[in-house]
Amino acid sequence: MVSVVMATYNGEKYIEQQLESIRCQTQIPDEVIMCDDGSTDKTVEYIEKYIEKHKLLNWKIIKNEKNLGHFDNFFKAILLAQGDTIYLSDQDDIWDLNKIKVIEKYYMQNPSAMMIQSNMRFIDENSDKIEISYNYHGKKKTSGLILLQCEDMCKFAGSGYTMSFRKLVKEKIFENKLNKCKSVYIYHDILLGLMSTALGECYMCADIYDSHRLHDANATQTKKKSYVVDRTKEKQLTILNQRIQEFNLIIKITEKKIECFEKYKSFAQDRKDLIEKRKVQKIFRLLKNIKCYSSKFGLVTDVLYAFNFEKFLLFVYKKLWIP
Repeated sequence: MVSVVMATYNGEKYIEQQLESIRCQTQIPDEVIMCDDGSTDKTVEYIEKYIEKHKLLNWKIIKNEKNLGHFDNFFKAILLAQGDTIYLSDQDDIWDLNKIKVIEKYYMQNPSAMMIQSNMRFIDENSDKIEISYNYHGKKKTSGLILLQCEDMCKFAGSGYTMSFRKLVKEKIFENKLNKCKSVYIYHDILLGLMSTALGECYMCADIYDSHRLHDANATQTKKKSYVVDRTKEKQLTILNQRIQEFNLIIKITEKKIECFEKYKSFAQDRKDLIEKRKVQKIFRLLKNIKCYSSKFGLVTDVLYAFNFEKFLLFVYKKLWIP
């Protein structure tokens, strides 16, 4: 059984194309669960009419009584999903019509796979392709399935809109009440990615099956801008504290890949000690583990924070991110 889950919020402008791309899949999902987080436009009304028009008895739209926020809204939808594999969908993307069929075939061929992420192209408000030089997970292979090592997932768990995962991932998260830990994980995709790699193997489908829409109102753009532009020294320390806790919680519930998780937990602690306590000797430890950084400028950034060049960093970030 295949489930698709979608968290909606004021998505009226673009949602039709995504609903169409899901409904017209060459392998039709067994259910589609949508949770709306208090839209003030006609998103819910449109979805209800769409379901009625196409007689989609296995599609549901649930209206939240109050706004839950992105993290809780996605996990509400995930909890309701009954599928053996669960696919996350953004409301403003467009799937290639063979996405589910191809990825389900990969799951059958790879019993150890707990998560398979799909590669993507970027599109604009008019659904035109945006030419961006981007290698998802830094992988240059252009076809087939790529194994994502534990180290890959610890550096960057992936983007939620590309993720599919087995039912066991969901079960372990709720069994251990990690869905209640949004103050640690902040974003649902971090928790899903780390849990998946703790339970088995994670893969990336190098072939492109997703069109991800970039516009000012979508969650990806908003999240990236706020995550980077407002990165004060205090915010950086908060993020590193969260990283330490992310790995701590996973370590407590898994017997696999402990060494990898411990390594990234210690790496986050070393970064925190450098910035907060200006322990210069930590620079040598960080140089030794330079590959643990998700950005090639990570160590330089940490050193600048440590020596109070915060204003310079914020100036650079704003120049890079704000038109």
